[in-house]
Amino acid sequence: MGDETFYRLAGRHVVFGKVLSGMDVVYRVEAEGRQSGTPKSTVVLADSGELPL
Repeated sequence: MGDETFYRLAGRHVVFGKVLSGMDVVYRVEAEGRQSGTPKSTVVLADSGELPL
């Protein structure tokens, strides 16, 4: 990634990774977004974590 990419991501919540299961949940969370960046409703992630490689 170049400097331009990092500039566009500055000040935003960014996650890199791979969804192993539950892509339907990702789509539902994505659907709560607005063009302005504010969510339509509160989205709470619970019982999340990372898996060992």
